[in-house]
Amino acid sequence: MLRDLLLCERKVALDAHGGDARRDPVSPFVRMLWRDGLAHEDAILGRLRGSVVDLRGDDRDLRERETSRAMAAGAPTILGAVIRSGDKIGMPDLLTASGAGHVAFDVKSGAALESATGRYKREYLVQVAHYARILGEIGAGPADTCGIVDRTGAAVTYDLSIPLGRNLGTGGDLHASLLTRAREVLDGAGDTAPALSARCGMCEWRSHCRAELAATDDLTLIPGLGRAIRAPISSIADTVAGLAAADPAQLRALPGVGVDRLRRFAERARLLADPSAGPVARAPLKIPAAEHEVDFDVEADPMRGIVYLHGFWHERESAEPGFVYFFAETPDERGERRAFAQAIGHFRQHRDAQWFHYSAYERTAYRDLQRRHPEVCDAAEIEAIFASERCTDLYATVAAQTDWPLSSYGIKAIAKACGFAWEDKDPGGAASIEWYDRHVAGEAGLRERIVAYNRDDVRAGARVRAALRELEATGHIAGFQRPAA
Repeated sequence: MLRDLLLCERKVALDAHGGDARRDPVSPFVRMLWRDGLAHEDAILGRLRGSVVDLRGDDRDLRERETSRAMAAGAPTILGAVIRSGDKIGMPDLLTASGAGHVAFDVKSGAALESATGRYKREYLVQVAHYARILGEIGAGPADTCGIVDRTGAAVTYDLSIPLGRNLGTGGDLHASLLTRAREVLDGAGDTAPALSARCGMCEWRSHCRAELAATDDLTLIPGLGRAIRAPISSIADTVAGLAAADPAQLRALPGVGVDRLRRFAERARLLADPSAGPVARAPLKIPAAEHEVDFDVEADPMRGIVYLHGFWHERESAEPGFVYFFAETPDERGERRAFAQAIGHFRQHRDAQWFHYSAYERTAYRDLQRRHPEVCDAAEIEAIFASERCTDLYATVAAQTDWPLSSYGIKAIAKACGFAWEDKDPGGAASIEWYDRHVAGEAGLRERIVAYNRDDVRAGARVRAALRELEATGHIAGFQRPAA
């Protein structure tokens, strides 16, 4: 619950008070995450050796009693524990004995630390901090020590007494504030409001919340304006229409929001509020043009940690467009390396082409692939592929130099508004990951579906590229159509 509260307190309120009738069905992708998460947890815990008290097969009440007995007896390792203090209950995956009592760990299929900063993952921290607080209150372990067993099986300890960052307090402070807020929400005393974010797509309350957001004309319908900065901006206007009506000359910097950024949000609000508005170029777009242009995209499986598909859409002035792809024939490092080598060979074969992709993900993916498979190419070659004179990130152009009367600047939203249609009735990156999981399990026909989806993704990139050129040349996009409200 505390993790959900950290990410979206509206979900916690709806889980407690919303009733099941208004929920969307749980998506196949989320079910896959649950299943694979449990399988990963079982695999990690199954490697433990020595004296282990395993309570995972028992009912909750029995687990709680046996956990108390096992801790009192000094059991080195306890699996499936249940601990309680007052109105707080915790179910850590693992308790390990230490000189100060037992320390709680959760098993995760991701990294225990943020890759960019090396800091604790806050959504993990609030879960295990809850266990540490309970253990401290019942005198069974240190209240400021807990940890994560990461995807490799390594145990990473979190110290809840150290600051999380400038002016952020400690991990223990964060847990305490969330605990107070959780009680308010569960008691129905704390008002909550939905906020549009990338996480909404996997939530079973997405349809309900999107209807609420539309009905209230919520500020988070403006791209880039998230929950964290909605509060300061709402001191000026608390709806899209209200911000659209604000006088740009009267706008001033707010806590966490500079004046230029605030004015940009106001411009986007005016587009959203005007039913006749179309996309606007705010600066020269300068989309590179060449006789041979290639849009490319990759598909990855985060559960297995591999990139398994590279797709390329070629457009030449002297020939019909064509699609080329390289698929990992085995769902492992060997298959990933072979497909990556084929993709790098394709870049080398067409080194004189102009390349396009949508979002920074491709650059990150190829850098990671090079580090995992340095025998395929060196880091300098990856940087040459993505050099600005040769390769263009269309999303960077869209986000920095244009404004659209849309609530998302993702390729699905932009391309569909420009007249492109995916062949698959349920296109999406999350869906393709779930298809790949079923493909690996042997289900027939899904490889073709994944490849077709990737083909449409790169064709969509080409459509966006053409639309941006049209916008720059004429000031509008003839085929642009706003999505239905």
